[in-house]
Amino acid sequence: MGLLLSSAWGQSLSSVLSKLDQNYYYPQKQGLKSLSIRVQWEQLDVASGSGKFLRNPDFNFIWKAGSRNGVGSFELAEGQEHLSDDRVQELTQQIRPFSEPIIPLTLQQKFSNFAGQIRAKGKNKFIVNLTKTASDQNYKLLVDAREWVIRKLRFQQSRSPQNVEGEFRYLKLEGKSAVSESRSRFKLEGRQFSEDTRYSYKKAKGIWWVHRIDQTLKQDDQILQTYIFKLSEINPVLSSHQ
Repeated sequence: MGLLLSSAWGQSLSSVLSKLDQNYYYPQKQGLKSLSIRVQWEQLDVASGSGKFLRNPDFNFIWKAGSRNGVGSFELAEGQEHLSDDRVQELTQQIRPFSEPIIPLTLQQKFSNFAGQIRAKGKNKFIVNLTKTASDQNYKLLVDAREWVIRKLRFQQSRSPQNVEGEFRYLKLEGKSAVSESRSRFKLEGRQFSEDTRYSYKKAKGIWWVHRIDQTLKQDDQILQTYIFKLSEINPVLSSHQ
């Protein structure tokens, strides 16, 4: 059994999440008050097998400091009023999971309703076990204590997918860590799925932003879908003291 780091190192769950957050790059911590970004996105034409991509209608990503849960939202860009309400709702649900890579929640925000336990695991690594209050959701994070980043995670819940395993690679922005690639694995109805996502960054208005996201979903080794997101027309509003 590993030592409890909260007693061995004198670090509480809150202080560990805080230290991790200090090492990650967050655009919203650069004096950001609000943000709008145009999002162009396309997906692989799987049905035809042609290898070509189909362009989806453009969206605008909107974020404001102090907004509910700290999460941004997507709105259909102008000039596409011909789309039916059902189609807009379908597209909005499809694109919604990609809001967090643009303005990621801090770990303290994401796990604010979780209780946790910390255990050492070998040299310069430790495990953070997190259980959500009044819920069956729990996370296990493998933390690199030298770089102060999360290397791997396991997410568990009662509904499908019940177990999701993920791992992360990083690059440095202004001396802080940002995810360059994430990989997740999970099972649905006995079938193995994988989801690989790559992130590219660009500096604009003095802040680093995700400007391209490439995501591929596979069942076994067969590609089920690929998305490409390209972000442009970045319009941040910064605090006056910046």
